[in-house]
Amino acid sequence: MRTTATIFLMVLSCGAAWSQSADAPLTFEVASIKPSPPPDGRGMRVGCPGGPGSSDPGRITCTNINLANLVSMAYGLARYQLLGLSLSDTDRFEITAKVPEGATKEQVKLMWQNLLKERFKLAVHREQKEMQVYELSVAKGGLKAKDSVEEPPPSADAPPSVPPRDGPPKFQLDKDGFPELPAGRGPSMIMMNGKARWRASKATMDQVASMLGAQLNQPVTDVTGLKGKYDFTLSWATESFGGGRGVAVGSSEGGSPLAGLPDTDGGPTLLSALQSQLGLKLEQKKGSIEVVVVDHVERVPTEN
Repeated sequence: MRTTATIFLMVLSCGAAWSQSADAPLTFEVASIKPSPPPDGRGMRVGCPGGPGSSDPGRITCTNINLANLVSMAYGLARYQLLGLSLSDTDRFEITAKVPEGATKEQVKLMWQNLLKERFKLAVHREQKEMQVYELSVAKGGLKAKDSVEEPPPSADAPPSVPPRDGPPKFQLDKDGFPELPAGRGPSMIMMNGKARWRASKATMDQVASMLGAQLNQPVTDVTGLKGKYDFTLSWATESFGGGRGVAVGSSEGGSPLAGLPDTDGGPTLLSALQSQLGLKLEQKKGSIEVVVVDHVERVPTEN
């Protein structure tokens, strides 16, 4: 009888311990945060490769990442959904985080949120905000993007890919001043000297809408009804956004097509390129979206 009672108590104890562990905040096993070195004038790499679904699932290494980037990544936000921090902040960090074995992408987001609360004393709240939104639809004349086709597997005698060199990559410009994309059929985007070029591979219309939202800094919803995947190259002049040219055009009442926009001296605006090169258009409307507002954050993290 005493043995049975002992076993029963042990089971209760194990259950209590498991419950506490399950309720504990999700955290990285180890996380090191250091200030990034000052820029050297040659450009910089910015990103957080690694983690679940990558070739290095157990480690995430962030380079030249600022607080706005970190908060956006942690909460899965587009930049227009974050209020109180700027993506142009110059305080940047190098972060190395060890991910627990078996962690999912959603769990890693919670780990980032908890790291920001612990190390940067981040406090946020959510609210609804009225703002201008866009709807992406097919323009008159039809879609001009090509249906994506499956690439054949590389042959056994294909030359090995060349690993990236240290330092920022160098790009050539074509006769119109647009950056030439690296060889290959993979997706890539380059912006330099007021010009941009985006090569999409197997892109859905939802992904196109997300890219446009990032460029316009406003929500874009896909209403094309297209369910396929597409390959295309889109080229436009980024300097058109400096004064809002090519963006705030037309009335927002009831939806207004942003079509026939004048090109800039440096090339087509994003919106006119979208229509002439891809056969897509945007309409402005009023909408309400959820945003995350930063109530407090420390610019200097607690020590490692």
